Parts: sequence; C-alpha cells; structure tokens
Amino acid sequence: MEKFDKIFNHDIKTERLELRVLKPTIANAQMIWDVLKHEKSDDYQYMWHSVTHKSHLPESADETLELMKRDSGYKNGVVWYIFYHGQFIGYQRIHYWDNNDTIQCAGVWFIKSARGQGFNQEVHKLIDKLGFEELGVNRICRQAMEGNVCSVNSIKKAGYQLDGVERAANKMPDGTYMNHLLFSKLKSEYKGK
Repeated sequence: MEKFDKIFNHDIKTERLELRVLKPTIANAQMIWDVLKHEKSDDYQYMWHSVTHKSHLPESADETLELMKRDSGYKNGVVWYIFYHGQFIGYQRIHYWDNNDTIQCAGVWFIKSARGQGFNQEVHKLIDKLGFEELGVNRICRQAMEGNVCSVNSIKKAGYQLDGVERAANKMPDGTYMNHLLFSKLKSEYKGK
C-alpha cells in the first residue's frame, strides 16, 4: 500500500488536466458544490453521487463535504478531483488490492460540459501507465452501468475486455436496478508507449 500511495496519492498533472487529492474541508466542498449545483440531475442517470443515494448528485455543500469525508476514509485507495484550466470538471476513485495486484477504477464521472473531449481516456492512460509500469500490478479493472453507452465505448476503446455482468447490482435513486458491467485489462495486454 505504501508504494501505491507514493505513486497515486498526490496531485498529478497530465497533458491537459490536474488531478488533485483534496482534503475534506468546507472550502473544498463549496468549490465542488459551486460547480455541481448548476448541473441537472437527469444528466447523471448512470451514477449516484450523494450520501443518501436518493439523488444522482449531492444536494448541498454540506452533503458534498460528507462525501469528501467518506472518500478520504478509504484505506486502500485515492480520489482524484479532476480540474481543467483551474475549474473542477470530474471525479475518479481508485482502489488498490495488494493481495491480488489489482487496481479497481470506480466512480469516475465528468460534468456534462466536459464530456466527449477525451478526458476520461487521458486519465485512464495515466492510470494504466502508473499501475502497470510503476506499481507493477497484474490487472486493472473498470466498470460501467449497462446502459451507459459512452462509458462502455470509452472502456472498450482503451483495450479493456468485458469480464461479466453483475445483474441488478446498482439501485438507482428512483428505486430501479441496473446491471453493472465489469471490465479488465491484464499486464500482458498492456501496450505502453
């Protein structure tokens, strides 16, 4: 875990993005909330990023702070808050399972105006590089809800293979259930640059 933290658990810059590890403070929560409060919940139908899971997005700066506190408490992972030109645009949670040399990418999302610009590919190329080349993991996992065509296409484009479907694994804010698709890429399949 120490090696994972050294490689992943800090602020990192990519070609266009800043991936920041933010402390759960009211100022940081307010900064995130100031962006999210202008987003429409209907644009986030394939996620639930709220404390109560009764809505797709948090409903206040206080709830955003609670989410940040929860995320900072994970002992085997890191959360990157993604910024473009100094503005918050997305979120990526990563877990590391050292007992089986696996990274699990979970909870990635971008605000609506940041979608379709290749940001997700940019973040995941970095995760692949850091995971396979520096940490030496055997496997990196990604996931998407079954109807989320954009995410599924992005994952497949990055060379990930479908491992299986967890049926009705995600309970959505409206009480319905969605299937969860599980993908992975093995170290032997990684083609670094």
